[in-house]
Amino acid sequence: MRMIRRFAILFALLVLLPASSLAATRALLVACSSFLSQPELGNAVSGNLQMIGSALLGAQPRLASLSIEDGTVGTPQALETAISDAFSGADEEDLSILYLCTHGVLSSDDQAVYLLLGDGQTESMLTGGQLYDMIAGIQGEKLLIIDACYSGALIGRTMEAGEQLGRSSSAAAPFLSDPSVHVLTSAEGYESSWYYDGEGLSTGAVSYFASALSSGLGLYGALEADLNGDGRITLSELHSHLNVAVPSSSSQLLSTSADAIALPTARGAMLTRPLMGFSYGELLLTADDPTLEFSFTVTRETGVQYRIVDFDAGSWNWAEAKVFLDEGGTLAPGRKTRELTLSDVAPGDSGYVMLQIFALEGDELILCSERLIGVQPSGTDAQLALDCTSPYSPGESELLIRVDLSIPAELTVSVHNAEGELIRRLCTSQLTHPSPDGLWHISWDGRDEDGFPVPAGTYTLAAEAVICGVRQKATAVIRVPGARAW
Repeated sequence: MRMIRRFAILFALLVLLPASSLAATRALLVACSSFLSQPELGNAVSGNLQMIGSALLGAQPRLASLSIEDGTVGTPQALETAISDAFSGADEEDLSILYLCTHGVLSSDDQAVYLLLGDGQTESMLTGGQLYDMIAGIQGEKLLIIDACYSGALIGRTMEAGEQLGRSSSAAAPFLSDPSVHVLTSAEGYESSWYYDGEGLSTGAVSYFASALSSGLGLYGALEADLNGDGRITLSELHSHLNVAVPSSSSQLLSTSADAIALPTARGAMLTRPLMGFSYGELLLTADDPTLEFSFTVTRETGVQYRIVDFDAGSWNWAEAKVFLDEGGTLAPGRKTRELTLSDVAPGDSGYVMLQIFALEGDELILCSERLIGVQPSGTDAQLALDCTSPYSPGESELLIRVDLSIPAELTVSVHNAEGELIRRLCTSQLTHPSPDGLWHISWDGRDEDGFPVPAGTYTLAAEAVICGVRQKATAVIRVPGARAW
């Protein structure tokens, strides 16, 4: 029997304002937990739905509807029916949000990435193209959030063929050609999307991505993703927050108007946790002084556990993570300031480490914050370089930009036209993320700051980074061909 839980919220304002003046937001949360060919995800995905659903239930303005499919979708037809039921009332002014959590699998037959649907009795593969077809006919703006391993590959965000995964130049095509569809993924095409152990956790196991997503939208009271403090969160701000708050993978965003998409945000805490209000100092340290400064507020008496995971040999070294307790023992409520020296835990004299901070209450662990930290060596001959030789066709694929830099750095990348005018800033002082191939990847969809396709012609990509106190620059000249259709 197919089960669905729906929370429909009616507005008193509907009798006061004409329907055409109201923009409504609807959300459908889908999680697949039981499979025939892959390990069960169990409480992990249910925990994701609980956290995200709680944040959305407390959102202002309130959602027109919130639908939840927890372990009930095993076929594309079932998913399509759930989408149709959830969003049938949408019009041109509305926002429809689909969150999909499941296994991402790499096929050994064609080296392509698929999402795996499963309800414990039936199992099916789903392509990015099929997913696009299911949501394309919905009126208004559509936000697709995919929480799965390798999920970035569904929109073409992965390494080139022959390196690790097959890069499909056409994977992003349907999404690129439709500006009403926005896609946010938990990982790049070659990355896993990680979950933390759910034993003893009151909310069940959840993915790091879902945890940061829900807290960013105000699950615990503070709008953590409201980076400019204006009381609203745009899709662009949410993505920037995820880049910082989810160190174990690289969230990807494909959107032509991310700054214009305002997301529903919780007003008032829907859940509580013992540690709040985290503030971090510089996240890019040097081997001469690898000391991280940070502070947080204890809201109720608790112990604090730290976990340090290093990135070594192309992957996160979870098995040898360093785990230790706060030296203050059980902490009383109030503001706390801490310093953490990484010289004894970072591999070698430079690289990336992940800091995770848990509240410890009896046998219960509550993840409260995590950050990616980079450590630059004290002396290096590392040079900044750009490679933009991958095939590129406007409207059908994105330009893959590979930043060749062997050490962590805060990177700024921009696009300029033939006259030297700034066309688009792709990132600003962003801490690079580790990757299996040692390169940092960024994509450009061929649009300017306002979301319009740039004319055919010659453009210059410019990258800047400070390395051991010296500002380095690198450029690459690219040719943008004429677009077939946008």
